Amino acid sequence: MSAILELHGVTKAYDAYTVVDNFNLTVNEGELRCLLGPNGAGKTTTMDLITGRQKMTSGKVVFQGRKISGMSEHRICQQGIGRKFQIPAVFKDLTVQENLRVALTRTTNPFMNMIEFGRGSGRERLQQVVELVGLQERLDELSGNLSHGETQWLEIGMVLTQNPKLLLMDEPTAGMTEQETQKTSDIFNRLKGEHTLIVVEHDMAFVREIADIITLMHLGKTLAEGPMDQVENDPKVREVYLGSEGITDAA
Repeated sequence: MSAILELHGVTKAYDAYTVVDNFNLTVNEGELRCLLGPNGAGKTTTMDLITGRQKMTSGKVVFQGRKISGMSEHRICQQGIGRKFQIPAVFKDLTVQENLRVALTRTTNPFMNMIEFGRGSGRERLQQVVELVGLQERLDELSGNLSHGETQWLEIGMVLTQNPKLLLMDEPTAGMTEQETQKTSDIFNRLKGEHTLIVVEHDMAFVREIADIITLMHLGKTLAEGPMDQVENDPKVREVYLGSEGITDAA
């Protein structure tokens, strides 16, 4: 498999405080990578640096062989990178279907938007997304009436309408019930291969269900990387998280 995303020596510092410290990461196409670490390890900041939400102090980000660090957040999104934040951002006064249609929009021209929605490709993409996130029976429901889990799935669907090559997911199961978490793991496992995913998550049972590779961050650097069993048995991980059960406290 070829690399779709590469971080080379990425650093983010605020005066004397370094959040991400000379961090390197390579993610292969079609892979689902889980980014773990305690609060303050630099996980979300790393996602911000990939998407251009924050500007790095040094280093570079390469996506599909092209340097994207230094681009605006909007331009990076146009390259094929989609992101879901921890707190869902949906339009509560619009229906599920209307939210998905807004997300599909690629232009501010309303006439062109009408054409886009009328095209077979646009309708087909919306149908695929709706079936994937399991909201077929809720299309006409106002988004403000959805359960927490359904709201999370709607936002995942909104990201997917743009068919990004790389999806960044920040704590997608936060606040979900056990049943909702299981459905989310099913969604993510279906996405693997067609899409590449980087997931920041605290639920280790969920991580075990979905992760191909884990990168464990500590103080802005990589402490360990590999399959779950390999990371859990890494001597460095045991030393840093002495007394914890596996790496449960490191998420």
